[in-house]
Amino acid sequence: MRLILTVLILAYTIACLYLEAHVVLQVVSVVLCFGALALAMKIRTVKLSLAGITVIGLLLALIYDASLAGWALLFLFLVAQYQLGQLEQTNQQLTSKSDHLQTFVALLQKERHKNYAGHANDAAFQLAKNERPDIAAWLVTTDEQLKLANLTFKTDLHSAISDLPFQEDELRALLTAIMTNAKQAASQVENGWISLRLQLQSGLFLLEISNASNMPNQAVMDNLFARPKPTSGTAIIKHYITKAHGIIDYRFDQAQFKLLLKIPAIKK
Repeated sequence: MRLILTVLILAYTIACLYLEAHVVLQVVSVVLCFGALALAMKIRTVKLSLAGITVIGLLLALIYDASLAGWALLFLFLVAQYQLGQLEQTNQQLTSKSDHLQTFVALLQKERHKNYAGHANDAAFQLAKNERPDIAAWLVTTDEQLKLANLTFKTDLHSAISDLPFQEDELRALLTAIMTNAKQAASQVENGWISLRLQLQSGLFLLEISNASNMPNQAVMDNLFARPKPTSGTAIIKHYITKAHGIIDYRFDQAQFKLLLKIPAIKK
């Protein structure tokens, strides 16, 4: 649908340049075309029904020689699509947060009936004990999901993940993107596994995620991080790490992909 939307914008621009006699209106159409294309790239999901309505509106604008009215209608459609995408993303984040908190509450209810000695041997408690509730719930949920997928999950946390310098929603989005990519790669390997390691060293948080992988070569990974698709997991990782002034390092070696994120230990 994004390709169709791009073709629609270009076709309408060409029609405006052909029909408009005034140079000023032609220049305005070209400028509006670039603006519309830039906005279209930020839209998460393009709805077919609204695209159809927009096509009808643009055709009417051309028939009645009202190109600016057509541009206004097009931008109205694009802004509406963008806002719907943002609302959908926010709703997904809230739903994910709610699920994580419910998992954490269930964990607390389970643990309240045990003594501390029992906790010392409880893997879920050890995994989540130093984290704030939402991250603790994310860790426990991730551990359960990976077990269901027959993937081994190893952790080596010398610092709490909650201490990473991101806002709550940003940290969960970053962790989810990282784990989704790792899980997808590890699931394609027999006896797949994922390792999560975090330590604080020389003013830097070193977050290392390793996983079994069948990725063919380093060039493929370079392409994924250098030119990621706008809504891909690598794009989300790159966005948040760049925002935190961090560095992304990665390598593929001996059926193992390792992602190392170097993040300045700046207070939130």
